[in-house]
Amino acid sequence: MPEHAPGAAGAVLFVNRFTVHASPEEFEEVFARTSEFMATRPGFLRHTLARHVGRPGHYVNVAEWEDAESFEAAVAHPGFRPHAAGLRALSTSEPALYATRRTRVADLPAHRDPA
Repeated sequence: MPEHAPGAAGAVLFVNRFTVHASPEEFEEVFARTSEFMATRPGFLRHTLARHVGRPGHYVNVAEWEDAESFEAAVAHPGFRPHAAGLRALSTSEPALYATRRTRVADLPAHRDPA
């Protein structure tokens, strides 16, 4: 597939790195509830929560939103406060919002070996 031009469709990425000081299972459970809430908010497109391979207490969440305004409205919603508090009780985080500049997907189907 082709590479998409900078700023395609105004999408933004929210990237949040977590350092968890509770059990990974407890953090993932609380995060799953937060994910359910965010998925209902207008402008939410998708997210991925990933755990560091060598350091199980380290996570990164990458969420795609239609635009910055949608993301900002979601985190300002009163229903988000308990989710934010739950995550803060289990971890510290480094959140940041990024403007999408380029997106690329594989040119080859995933099941093919390029060699």
